[in-house]
Amino acid sequence: MGQFARLLPEFGWDVTVLTGQAPANVALDRVAEDAIAQRARIVRAWSPANKVAKRGAPVAKTGLGGLVRKVARTAVVSVLFPDREILWVPSAVRAGRRAIREHHHDVVLATYGPASDLLVGRALAANASLPLVVDFRDLWSTLPMPVFATPMHRAAAHRIEQSIVRKASRLLAVAPAMARDLARTHGIADEDAISITNGFDPADSGRVHDARAAGPYRLMYTGTVHVHYDLDPFWRALRSLSDARVITPDTFRVEFVGNLSPDEPQRHGVEAFVDRSSFVAHDKVFDALARADALLVVETPGYYARYGYAAKVFDYVLTGKPVVGLVDIGGNTETLLREAGVGHCVDPKDSQGLERVLRELVARGRQAATLVDIDVPPLRDFNRRHLVARLASVLDEVVDSEPRGRW
Repeated sequence: MGQFARLLPEFGWDVTVLTGQAPANVALDRVAEDAIAQRARIVRAWSPANKVAKRGAPVAKTGLGGLVRKVARTAVVSVLFPDREILWVPSAVRAGRRAIREHHHDVVLATYGPASDLLVGRALAANASLPLVVDFRDLWSTLPMPVFATPMHRAAAHRIEQSIVRKASRLLAVAPAMARDLARTHGIADEDAISITNGFDPADSGRVHDARAAGPYRLMYTGTVHVHYDLDPFWRALRSLSDARVITPDTFRVEFVGNLSPDEPQRHGVEAFVDRSSFVAHDKVFDALARADALLVVETPGYYARYGYAAKVFDYVLTGKPVVGLVDIGGNTETLLREAGVGHCVDPKDSQGLERVLRELVARGRQAATLVDIDVPPLRDFNRRHLVARLASVLDEVVDSEPRGRW
């Protein structure tokens, strides 16, 4: 929602962003943050959790490091409920109330996650008798994954979520299926649950360029390698192609721009093919994509295919380069890639299918990028300016119809 906040002033809304104080050494996009600050008022509240959590660091999945991470996470989610940002809530509420006193506000928009954002949003809206709009970029209490320490934690989360949603004037969700399911879960009217997807900044189309140099075929992944991503099928496909001498480190490279842990490729004996580099700010990501021949996108099957779009997929599509997708066939991401004419997708577990895709791309060699038009489907529907216009219309309607909310 940060980039939505940056664009909302174009549609008549003054914006205050209430957020945490992030240490200088965490992987945040400072350029994007500065761009938001030029358009919106940013209020920061201190949280002790920010001193401990290191966003963007490589995440160990196996061995002692993986075991320690799992034990620590279990301890944290058992004690800090609904999440570690509960430590941020008191200072956030104080800072938010002060901001509301100092400047006129018409509505409170609270985005999940983390869940503590919803607690802060409810407290601020109730205290000021303002309408509350709740935005879900992910499911919380009904997330079909083992993210809660115990069934009691999940039940408590559901009670809190329901109490907040039923006081909200509108509910926003990142996908139509999520909006429908949340409306059904909480017994609210379908017209009060609205889908506003993620999307792309139309200005990014002007950042797309091609800077491929002579050398090996380069497949690139940008962004966070989340702990729930299963890259084993990819590593197996790479190892099989290496064993068959279809590729060598001199003819094929895969570059991860982000937080890939080095033990991932090492476990499969393919580290010689892998280049790793640090996160880059969004305004520089197209410089990285420019040196790639093809791009790699990964999605956890099931839930994410139905309720969202894989990270970075919009940036990838804008380049017009082939996108190798380990994604659910028929899901949101695969559908977008197919309709854009750049997708080369296989099921996330299909290492043999992925091997065939990589063989074909390598055999075809370096190809010109596909021309992409952001003003026609499928991209037109994901233009962030259109999405923000829809958000602004929802906020306008809420303020006109329920100026004091549902308190």
